[in-house]
Amino acid sequence: MTQLPEKLPRSALMDLIGGELTAWEEGRVVMSIKLEDRHMNPGGVVHGGVLTTLMDEATAHTIATVRGLESPLATVDMNVSFLSAARPGDELQCEARTLRVGSTVAFAEAEVRRRGRDDLVAKGRFTYTILGPRGT
Repeated sequence: MTQLPEKLPRSALMDLIGGELTAWEEGRVVMSIKLEDRHMNPGGVVHGGVLTTLMDEATAHTIATVRGLESPLATVDMNVSFLSAARPGDELQCEARTLRVGSTVAFAEAEVRRRGRDDLVAKGRFTYTILGPRGT
């Protein structure tokens, strides 16, 4: 078992969109975001790229809670379903879970819901390749 890191790294992209890491334990990560006008597409609902980015970051972090931070990951496949619209002011919560972590590939899933409600906004499955240790 890998020792759970005290702090998970924050990407510059999360700084850009305003996503926050709110909880983590081995195999599970929770991130949140409060939607603003800047997150919307021209139709006035959240841009799919914002949700996909949030889920990609959360699932990568959940793999790090299992494997550790020594080996970087690269997303090789994702499948995301957008199930309901979200608008400015909505507070979204993304819960990610590790499905399987091998020596060279890892699988995780994520669900995005409105905070305080049970309606599903988006759901995704992500596959990562596990790269060699940094610097190799």
